[in-house]
Amino acid sequence: MLPIDDVSRAALDGSRPADELVVWAWYDGDLAWPYALGVTSWSLSGSSDASEKVQRKLSLTVADPDGGLSPWLFDDPLGVGGVVLQVIYRVGGAGALNVGWFRVEGNAPDGMVNGYTIPEYGYQEADSDSAPHERRLFAFSGAVVKVDAVDLTADVDRDRFLAPQSPRGSSPTVLGEVARLASDHFPVVVDAGVTDSSVSKKLVYDRERLEAVQDLLANVSARFRMGGDGEMHIYPMTGTAPVWRVEPGAGLVSVHRTQTIDGLYNCWVVEGKEGANGKPVTGTAYLRTGPLRWDGPHGRVPDFYSSEMITSWGQARAYAETLRDRQAASYAVELDVETVPRPEIQAGDRIEVGCPMPAGHVVYLLGEVVSVSAGGSPVPGPTKFTVSCAYADVVTAIGTTPFGDHLTSTKPPLTWDRMPSSWGSLPAITWNNLP
Repeated sequence: MLPIDDVSRAALDGSRPADELVVWAWYDGDLAWPYALGVTSWSLSGSSDASEKVQRKLSLTVADPDGGLSPWLFDDPLGVGGVVLQVIYRVGGAGALNVGWFRVEGNAPDGMVNGYTIPEYGYQEADSDSAPHERRLFAFSGAVVKVDAVDLTADVDRDRFLAPQSPRGSSPTVLGEVARLASDHFPVVVDAGVTDSSVSKKLVYDRERLEAVQDLLANVSARFRMGGDGEMHIYPMTGTAPVWRVEPGAGLVSVHRTQTIDGLYNCWVVEGKEGANGKPVTGTAYLRTGPLRWDGPHGRVPDFYSSEMITSWGQARAYAETLRDRQAASYAVELDVETVPRPEIQAGDRIEVGCPMPAGHVVYLLGEVVSVSAGGSPVPGPTKFTVSCAYADVVTAIGTTPFGDHLTSTKPPLTWDRMPSSWGSLPAITWNNLP
């Protein structure tokens, strides 16, 4: 979560004058433009998905009434040759918080020019369509500049290694190496809950600097994200306390959810080769309980994996079980949540969402914010979150048993006596003793 003072945080929960986004353009340590940019519309998105190396993206539409902001050169005030944007969220009637610093990656000025003709005795332009004694003039009448920017990790991503590197020092560690790899671009702050670990000096960073940072942090179950003052924060993947509870009727605008069958496997087949003769080896693991169980109503849905690193049946079976357990641990219910503006909440934060139930009560679900987006024209509108809640936590909260070995129900017993008499006499079976 971005740092925010108590007065501003309390104001976000109540009625207040309109909030606003304040943006300053900087180049090489100095203001590139002496005034705050006239932002007419904006959008800001963030993600904790590790596949997205650059996690926060900013889009602006900036008013340019006199043409001074419309770039021609790379080092113009909104050029792509090194301009960075300082973004501040001002809470109406309270304080402000620093949202972050963003590198300009693209711009598209759209200027408006009016043409008109004036009489000028004696003027005649060769090869002109204008009549003699007339001069054609053009006047700039304003423009807008569309700007695309990303957080400063993009600079690290572009700063690839010129040659392979290995960890430095006599006893390198994960956090020490991360700080070294990023130190030319911004300071690194380690949040509470992250435990350092040693790094082998034989490790080789091949080409991608930012990928090396990601891989290092994965070894200590941590991730990175950018803070409001241009610093990189290293934070733990799990175990953090919720930073906010959003209540129905008190901040929560709407909450929705969806399901998809994609990726819901219940069998894992791992293939390898044994010995010099390359004899195939196969290991298999099944999901035997729960609604997705093998041979259950979900059906049979195998997933296949092969690797030359698998050289025995034991390895194949063990890795198949690892894949099974990994999926079981990753089951989640994703909530699409829309709230009043909450500029301090970041992707990677954990929040509690109050979900009204058909029975009339509210269930509070704890989950991780995996994506966040906000925007305005220019007054900020609602903030939208995707919140990933662990499936087991959802099951516990709504009071059902997802992976038990038996079904329970308040329905009357289902017995074979209700089936057509032509089926013959079969032993009774009820909801309480189904396998």
